[in-house]
Amino acid sequence: MTVLAPLLVLAMAPVAAGLIGGRVATRAARRLPPAAATVALTGFALTVSFATLALLCLTAFLGVVERFPATHPSDWSTPTLRERLPVPIPVGLAAGGVAAALLGRAARHLGRAVATARRTAAVVATWPSVGELTIVDDNAAHAYSVPGRNRRVVVSTGLLRSLTGPQRRALLAHEQAHLRHHHHRYAQLARLAAAAHPTLSPVARAVDRAIERWADAVAVRAVGDPVTVAHALGVAALAAPPPAGGLGAAHHDVVDRVRDLLEPPRRRSRAAVPLALAALLCWASVIALALYTFSVVELSESTLG
Repeated sequence: MTVLAPLLVLAMAPVAAGLIGGRVATRAARRLPPAAATVALTGFALTVSFATLALLCLTAFLGVVERFPATHPSDWSTPTLRERLPVPIPVGLAAGGVAAALLGRAARHLGRAVATARRTAAVVATWPSVGELTIVDDNAAHAYSVPGRNRRVVVSTGLLRSLTGPQRRALLAHEQAHLRHHHHRYAQLARLAAAAHPTLSPVARAVDRAIERWADAVAVRAVGDPVTVAHALGVAALAAPPPAGGLGAAHHDVVDRVRDLLEPPRRRSRAAVPLALAALLCWASVIALALYTFSVVELSESTLG
């Protein structure tokens, strides 16, 4: 069983990476430039979830090789595989069960997200618009962007009346940034990764925060005044939450975002170092186990021959 210990250490790497990411994600979302934070956190989440599922599937396959001979070619030497890759059958079955559960969880999340986004987009597409802007005659305050083929920025007359001219431009620039930079894709990919790897939920929330800060930065460039954007966020914070599938201007850490607009934090590129190291650990573990498995399979073929 001397070989099993290092194999288990490699297999646990994605779990450790997910825990590391959950602890540093919020800090990275604030310390990195918003666009860089969004891309880095989303890529990290996808890496960890992929590595986890890949290693679970590999462990499951190796664990059932002896019990289910039909799962491998007939020219593989099962005794050699058992000696060099001593994955107990219960461990293999457990890994397979966990992999199936996580894949099912991710599939259900994806199905619900796609169906909800289509329903929301279909409803919004029926509303009159000027270009990508839809103004709804409603005293309640709400503003959100809806991606898709007929993408829209939806704003209520109640919210528009409560904003000054510059604040309206800031709000619209924020919502248009969500559409122009395809922020919904980052958000949905991060949530899908979290569905496949539950410890990544804090990372998915950090992606949402980074996305909003990205749109805030775009709004500041559009109006040239962070105070105006901060005031617009303060007013929009009273708005109703966006429908499922939409992105709203002021529903993620409004107080922190206003503070960052008025007193910008020092950007530190090294905030990405733990994420990069954890992602590299994931890829290294997957590649190492894949190469070792390949070498053992080749040995088992030559032994049987």
